[in-house]
Amino acid sequence: MRTLVIGRSPFADIVIAEASVASHHAEMVVTADERYYLTDCGAATGTWLKDPAGGSSDGEWQPVRQTFVSIDDTVRVGDHVVRIADMLRMARRPEDSAEPGTQGNGSEGSRRGGFRGRIERDPATGEIIRRRP
Repeated sequence: MRTLVIGRSPFADIVIAEASVASHHAEMVVTADERYYLTDCGAATGTWLKDPAGGSSDGEWQPVRQTFVSIDDTVRVGDHVVRIADMLRMARRPEDSAEPGTQGNGSEGSRRGGFRGRIERDPATGEIIRRRP
């Protein structure tokens, strides 16, 4: 399981340099079985998922708190619209962002200074179970 931070911060794994995107806007967990679990981190502009079954060819935007997404889904992070596949291509590899002397395992909080506090996730789904102090 690997957690990718999505945000405006240069320390994010997926950097989106737009004013509407918070420093630590959202997180995407890549589970061991290659599923993608997207979590909004309470950013003011929100995280949105385009519903392909929205009726119109454009689809409807649905707010995201925590949900599984597919690689072909389109999301809106702040005002930035991007496909999950494109976001994953933008992601730093773990070894690119690790601090010297540490392994880049994508764990929460360690190399990012714990922007939003540490959390515990279900290892099978990536869903947030509880916040750790």
